[in-house]
Amino acid sequence: MADVKITSNVYKLRAGSPMPISLGHFILQTFMAEETTIDNYLYTTRLPSSSDFRGRDGDYISANFTRLLDKNNESFQGKMTYNPVYVDEEDIR
Repeated sequence: MADVKITSNVYKLRAGSPMPISLGHFILQTFMAEETTIDNYLYTTRLPSSSDFRGRDGDYISANFTRLLDKNNESFQGKMTYNPVYVDEEDIR
C-alpha cells in the first residue's frame, strides 16, 4: 500500500513589540510571516532517517510517529515538520 499523506501549511506572523502612538493606542509593526509545511501521514511503511533532519542537512525539524497494529507490525501514523521559510505576509491568501 502506498503512503497516505495530507500536507498542510501553518503560518505565524512575525511582529515587533507594540509601539505606543498616543495614550492607550499602539501600533504593531509586522515583518514577514513564517510558513511551516507539515506532512501528516495517515499511513506509511517508512520512517525518516536521521539524515532527513536539519542537524544532518535535511529538510525536517521534527517528526512523531506511532506504530499501527496490523499483521506485519510495519506500518505507522504520524507527522513530519519541515524547516520554516519566511514569506511576505501579503502572499498568504
